[in-house]
Amino acid sequence: MTQSATKDSSSRLQWYLDARFGMFIHWGAYTVAGAEASWPIMAPRLSEAMFDTPSLVTEKEYVKLPERFNPVNFNAEDWVRTAKEAGMKYIIITSKHHDGFCMFDAPGTSYKITNTPFKRDVCKELADACHKAGMRIGFYYSPPDMNHPGYRDTKKPSTKNWLGEPKRKEWAEYLDYMESHIRKLLTDYGDVSVIWFDGLCNHAKYDTKRFHDLIHELSPGTLINDRLGDDYDFVTPEQFIPKNGTPAKTNLPPSSDGIDSEKFFRAVITMFKIPLIRGWIRNQMHKYAEGTLELTQVLQEAYPSPDRFQPWETCMTIGSTWAYNPNETNWKSSDNLIKNLSVISGHGGNYLLNVGPTDKGGFPVEVKERLESIGEWMNANHEAIYGTTYTPLCDLEWGTATRKDNMIYLHVHDWPVDGRLTISGFPGHVLNVSLLQGDSLTFNLSGDELDITVQNTAPDRVVTIIKVEINSDSTQLSHYSEKQLTGKSIRQYIKDNAVFSAMVNGVINGLLVLFTHLKPVRIPAIDASIDILITIGIITFLTSWLVIGGTRGDIKKGKIAVEDKTKENKKPLNSGLKALLIMLLSMIVFGGVLDALVLMILPDGFSNWGYIVFKTLYTAASGAIAVILAIKSVLRER
Repeated sequence: MTQSATKDSSSRLQWYLDARFGMFIHWGAYTVAGAEASWPIMAPRLSEAMFDTPSLVTEKEYVKLPERFNPVNFNAEDWVRTAKEAGMKYIIITSKHHDGFCMFDAPGTSYKITNTPFKRDVCKELADACHKAGMRIGFYYSPPDMNHPGYRDTKKPSTKNWLGEPKRKEWAEYLDYMESHIRKLLTDYGDVSVIWFDGLCNHAKYDTKRFHDLIHELSPGTLINDRLGDDYDFVTPEQFIPKNGTPAKTNLPPSSDGIDSEKFFRAVITMFKIPLIRGWIRNQMHKYAEGTLELTQVLQEAYPSPDRFQPWETCMTIGSTWAYNPNETNWKSSDNLIKNLSVISGHGGNYLLNVGPTDKGGFPVEVKERLESIGEWMNANHEAIYGTTYTPLCDLEWGTATRKDNMIYLHVHDWPVDGRLTISGFPGHVLNVSLLQGDSLTFNLSGDELDITVQNTAPDRVVTIIKVEINSDSTQLSHYSEKQLTGKSIRQYIKDNAVFSAMVNGVINGLLVLFTHLKPVRIPAIDASIDILITIGIITFLTSWLVIGGTRGDIKKGKIAVEDKTKENKKPLNSGLKALLIMLLSMIVFGGVLDALVLMILPDGFSNWGYIVFKTLYTAASGAIAVILAIKSVLRER
């Protein structure tokens, strides 16, 4: 993150750092069809995989849903009351999602809530209710817009150009349209605490500086997330919780910045058409829904110093979708949601928990039940959440910990059955230990090992808080961890890219040979040998060329845990020339060995199915080896 010092970031952020818990609201005309927001018209097959929901509506039907959107049960004050009773301190609502439909009285368009049978300005009513109740309000705003002809040629299906067309002359008109919306939201809706952009990828095309400067000019106290490019206030891991430490600053642009992020989306859509790869992508999307897929890299350190701490916020669904899904069954339990809030607070983050109101404007019963349960726990334990920060105790098997002044709060998720809770490396001299909602506890501090005697059963079924008072001048709290390099480890980076290359090359070449050798036929050994040499040459050259450039770029972007420096006075070899050398080496060593084996072991050649299997395997291996050699060659430049 590269916050501007002139904005006095620490004071602007303080309310946010203290809040810890907020409500995210995805709501729009799409709820009429019970469909996910926007994705069914942008990337239908990917949407099905991401959210495990069928595409229920065509684009032609989707764009007409506002004609039937009439949420007669919407009551802004009820929504705010529900959020407050759950212990939430701020609300972020979708003022405009990627489909372009506006939930406020937006200038320059008729595609908005005030032009539906409902006619009322939802964002205005919710903002007024928040201000009245002392709740902070923020607006999610999507720069992508499937409805505006300046963003894309709307004569085409959204599936063809949903990433936008910034090279068209109409793009400037679209940016002006965006500016009119931001101006409206920041001038007509009272104090706005957050503008939560969701630019998807290639943020630079939206002229990041223009909009960040506009927000700072109109509303200096308004915070901005990381999804419109650099100069942001906080980062937003989606559906997952960074658990390997506490997020730290990288001083790098967001991971979705740059044209490469668009190429990634296009590649995923293309590969989704290939049967075997489609299954792998579906598996990754299921991990996304479960919260085990890290969509973006978040640098984490064991205990970063305050100047290196990266403010962050996990946004997460209560079910499996962001919008209201009438067929939802995969609800997260109240216990898990409470534990998520506890873990996130222990790592210094905020929890932005999403709800999807129905088409009539109410919250689903399952949502209400979970918010009520969280509210009951927060009512008893909020002292350990609000206004707290992270601690050096970042690797606790039984839970997590937060700190406020000279109090450390132990969040015990897994209660010790033997009646003893032991904490190694405790950072301070202990004065007193007690249950947050109960009596004092017996303890013993030997060196830096704190041993607490507790009852055999947990006082709180979900998360019990133990309050530890320490000496206010504890020096251990200033023993911060060393600065870490950003990105994946070299080993993991090589593994991930090699596996990906093997899958792509193996599947594509396997399918090609499948369709050309469906009829039973014998492939002579000499023909197979020639094919091996040619194929290995093509694969290793193209793969190496792409990977060399990509690896150099990833090092500059901090995506690999190596320092960005080349050997002094040594200019790296041209990517094409280096790829050519790797190709020649592969053809001599790998291709030569395979050719020899083919001629020796199978002098009579292959059956058609034998060759299909063989070519799938050797092209997969060729792609993987090319990646390994290419990455290692770039690393030797350092």
